[in-house]
Amino acid sequence: MNQNWLFVIPIVALVLIVIGPIAVLRLQKRSLRAVNELSSVPRTAALTGFQQSPEETREEFVRRHWQRPGVVADGVTLVDLYDRIRVLEERLARAEQQSATPPQD
Repeated sequence: MNQNWLFVIPIVALVLIVIGPIAVLRLQKRSLRAVNELSSVPRTAALTGFQQSPEETREEFVRRHWQRPGVVADGVTLVDLYDRIRVLEERLARAEQQSATPPQD
């Protein structure tokens, strides 16, 4: 009886070593197919907090997440830069309006 167990154990181990990876590969292929099918369907669910929506600009995304670590690099500086750019754009628009109107002397 002991010799039979010595023969069965290596066969079971060999079967597990061969069939186990094959089963894992098949499961991975199935899950990849499922993910690809889901990604081809347009998503209507709400985005998580870390995703930028298609309608949202990069500036809006940074402003929404400026306090979250790891989302944007140095968010305070980026928000400050966006503020400065907005002020400069307003000044440029005012300067263009003033130069477009003739002086009234």
